[in-house]
Amino acid sequence: MISYSRQVVISGSVLKVMKQTLSQSDDAEVRQKAANVPTTENVLRAATLYPSLDTEAKLKDFVVDYVLNSLHITVAQREHLNFNL
Repeated sequence: MISYSRQVVISGSVLKVMKQTLSQSDDAEVRQKAANVPTTENVLRAATLYPSLDTEAKLKDFVVDYVLNSLHITVAQREHLNFNL
């Protein structure tokens, strides 16, 4: 299990990269959604429901999926995004 303090750092880092990437997208709709990226606290609250998130890679994948789903980013829009995590 990853400690909570480590989860905060990992999630915060992933969210920062995602927000930057979304805000630099060529798609105006995606850029607009960058302002609504969930907070670290919201992501970690959701992550507590999944005890299988026991590695950094799994947590990063969860954060990316959670954010994209919560922002309703379509599959077509996702194809144009590259999160260098």
